[in-house]
Amino acid sequence: MPPRLPDRYRLNIRLGSDGDIEEWLAQDETLDRPVLIRYLAPESTPQRHTDFLVGVRSAAALTETHLQRVFAAAETTASAYSVSEWDGGVTIADRLRVGEGLPVGEFLPNAAGLCAALARFHEAGGVHGALDTSAVHFSAAHPAKIGGFGRTRRWGDPASDTIALAEVLRAAITGTEDEHVFPSEVIDGVPPSVDRALRSGVAGTVDAHGLASSLSAVAYEGPPVSQAPRPWRALGVFASIVVAISLMAAIGLAADFDPDSPFLYPLSAAPAVPTTTIPIDVPSVDETTFIDATVEVYDPLGDGTESDDTADNVLDGNRATAWLTEAYSRPLNEIKDGVGLVFNVDGVPGAMYVTGTKDTVYRVGWGEDIPDDPTDWEHIAGGTLQASTTRIQLPFRAGGVWRLWLAGLPETPDGAHQSRIADVQFVAS
Repeated sequence: MPPRLPDRYRLNIRLGSDGDIEEWLAQDETLDRPVLIRYLAPESTPQRHTDFLVGVRSAAALTETHLQRVFAAAETTASAYSVSEWDGGVTIADRLRVGEGLPVGEFLPNAAGLCAALARFHEAGGVHGALDTSAVHFSAAHPAKIGGFGRTRRWGDPASDTIALAEVLRAAITGTEDEHVFPSEVIDGVPPSVDRALRSGVAGTVDAHGLASSLSAVAYEGPPVSQAPRPWRALGVFASIVVAISLMAAIGLAADFDPDSPFLYPLSAAPAVPTTTIPIDVPSVDETTFIDATVEVYDPLGDGTESDDTADNVLDGNRATAWLTEAYSRPLNEIKDGVGLVFNVDGVPGAMYVTGTKDTVYRVGWGEDIPDDPTDWEHIAGGTLQASTTRIQLPFRAGGVWRLWLAGLPETPDGAHQSRIADVQFVAS
């Protein structure tokens, strides 16, 4: 029997158990989003409640792309529970059960990211203590993430965490839990340096930071993911969630699936726009005229967040990195009027250059500060982004803030609605 939870959470699908932790897919009705509820069995002891909350709260203190976000945690009379993000994916363990490892082109950036996130988790004083292939999630919509926080610990030191993650990564790319099999031995084109990095991790001779550095340094010349998509990556919104639940059902984890559930189309489970660099045809601009800016996500009509941790990517000058909107199951205007970015510009801009997904409907606005009412921005310009960089002429405005508002998101081949803003540059007037 689930513990008494705040009224804002509506339990929907029982996903199964993770040791002594029950897992449910639920709806946060206050913020209108799917979430993962994890709670301890009623027979758990007060000490177990404490241990669970320590593990969960250590993760909640960080916001890392490759750590499953924890939104809330609390103790009830008979249990303790946590509320985490729902990514719509499956675990590495689930993928291994169907005999599929991660494609190399996706493995390397995810592997390095997981190790870097674990390193920061350790630096913040956290220890997972039970990391294995069932604690790492991967979906078409999100980077790989470490989850499973609050499990009964099997160890209490960071070094064991790193060894465990290295073993997870070895299994993830080889597609087998055989500890003697390493990637270059079974996958054409994988550099031996991947083997060396993973072997050092499994042997415990490097910490998480060192393992991340080794994997980040690997030179891989294989095709980008976008050139050789896997069938699972091309799943539609409905198919992706059904496959995830089917996989769980096949291993006895899913029950009580309701075909009328709103989670058939969870926003967070929709496939992401492929991370292919958008073709660039940048007008000739003297780069000395570019002026500095800072950026923050602006989502007054949603839950206030929208991939906040990647917003700075639009100012890093690297069009291979980007800010991604959420992948919406319906056209954006059926959900809210828009979402965007707000810029503080160090000077008076005469134009801005935006590189992003073609056919994204945009509006540029200006205000002396961020208005309370999102309709109170001064309208400056609007249109649709082009396949190359779009130049937007700006009138003279000293000070204040500039808003790039996305009012319409193009539909991806998978039926989701999403946009990718790779680069924004402001040019002095």
